[in-house]
Amino acid sequence: MDHTTTFMGYYRPDGQVGIRNYVIAVANCSCANGIINQIAARVPGIVPMIHTDGCSTPRENERWRETLVGVCCNPNVYAVVLVGVGCETDDAKEIGQRVAKESKKPVFAAVVQQDGGGAKVIEAAVKAGRQFVADSARCVRQEAPISKIILATECGGSDAFSGITANPAIGYVSDWIVNNGGTSILSEIPELFGTEEILARRSISPEVGQKVKDLIYEWQERTRCLLGENTGRTLARGNMDGGLTTIQEKALGCVHKGGTSTVMDVIGYSERIGDRKGLIIMDGPGYDTDNVTGCVASGAQLFMFSTGRGNPLGYPIAPVIKICSNSKTYYAVGGDEGDMDINAGAIITDGMKPEELGEKCIEYLLDVCNGKQTRPEILGYGGAMCVWSTSSPF
Repeated sequence: MDHTTTFMGYYRPDGQVGIRNYVIAVANCSCANGIINQIAARVPGIVPMIHTDGCSTPRENERWRETLVGVCCNPNVYAVVLVGVGCETDDAKEIGQRVAKESKKPVFAAVVQQDGGGAKVIEAAVKAGRQFVADSARCVRQEAPISKIILATECGGSDAFSGITANPAIGYVSDWIVNNGGTSILSEIPELFGTEEILARRSISPEVGQKVKDLIYEWQERTRCLLGENTGRTLARGNMDGGLTTIQEKALGCVHKGGTSTVMDVIGYSERIGDRKGLIIMDGPGYDTDNVTGCVASGAQLFMFSTGRGNPLGYPIAPVIKICSNSKTYYAVGGDEGDMDINAGAIITDGMKPEELGEKCIEYLLDVCNGKQTRPEILGYGGAMCVWSTSSPF
């Protein structure tokens, strides 16, 4: 089937193109989450980005800083309201200036301990937020090439069918995006254990292939130090209930989300994609809530998310297309009006051909890029801005 290779999106001043047009309110430090909630309550249309970070060890704070800036610079964001406390590691106004400089989008930043306390900051932020929302409403979708899309691939609540139905369908879409000049992110490194040689052989160069192996080996060693002989069984209860037995078995299904494309590069968690094209591997955890934030910070406008057990996860500012691996779960979580967008189990129960499912997924993705809401969006399953942490704060 021939698909259009354009979509209608929102051009940003930095050249990126969003598929959504959000004004967000976010705390520079989680101590200001209550203030963010107050701002969002008083400004219809603002999306609150609630999190638990912002004041931690130097290593963790560098990751937090880059993630915060990346999320604010995501092309689905029109403008940012940023509130700092004043005693956290980074200065909110400096972060705001960086976001404005890098993305060229409108930013309001205030600090509670400098600008008269919470009530005054809320008053000023509400005024700015209302103006941002009014301005964003005047934005018009324009035609853009698929090469402007950064697709993130994710799986959560996998089962024994995921690697047979849903993940290959996502890989089909990933290849289509790449073949049309776009970018696809494959991450969740602990769920790629045992696939390092496969991915290395598919890499653009020996150097990139070695980066892939080094990253997966590093995660394996870290996991081995923590879990010892149980390293091969790092599975959630739902994974095991769904028929998976080892992480390697799960990984051999997960890797299909990357299709058959050449691995072009390996990047860090929340590292900006920039001008990179093709299949990119991003360092990140297997924990879905943390990994999706890293992908959004890297620049992904949307997700294709496979699940066998019925994971309902969405994200506040990026559409998450839920692909269910089996018909039993699809109907158990509501069927056509439930939590899932697409039933990949139709390959098994309805005789749908894998290529037919892949084509259906591409059409669905194009509709979402043009404004169609996913099931998590319709149902309000936006969730929170969770950031990967490898150590505890002081």
